[in-house]
Amino acid sequence: MADPIDLEALTRQTTNQLKERWGTLGVRGQPPHFKQALLRGISWHVQSKVHGGLDADTRRLLKAAIRNASEPDSTKREAKPRKHREGIKLSAGTTLVRTWRGHKHEVTVAEDGKKFRYRETEYASLSEIAREITGARWSGPRFFGLTKLKGVA
Repeated sequence: MADPIDLEALTRQTTNQLKERWGTLGVRGQPPHFKQALLRGISWHVQSKVHGGLDADTRRLLKAAIRNASEPDSTKREAKPRKHREGIKLSAGTTLVRTWRGHKHEVTVAEDGKKFRYRETEYASLSEIAREITGARWSGPRFFGLTKLKGVA
């Protein structure tokens, strides 16, 4: 995990000191030349290392937007979000078990089959529970082993 960032101390650094800090982050490309842009960039990169960066769909949409912005109007393509697969159907009463950092977590599918119970609290999605457990955004079905990554047998 990256070092915690002290924004107040960072604002007191010179532009050259900030450029040195930029170099320690392992960021590709040249650092910005303006202090404000350096501060924002350093803050974002440290936060993305601590909390995870942009998800794959967001990165793909941004790349398409950048590509479209640099193309002549006649060749622009519209960036569309990917279609999601139909949700996994689980029977009421099904228990999902996941061990995370040495702790066993059990989730039960509610009677209607659309909600989930975890630690005596009802949740609308497995992703909410995965976030509760990990503190990060996860695909709930992936976290509980119901789906696999593309290209993985």
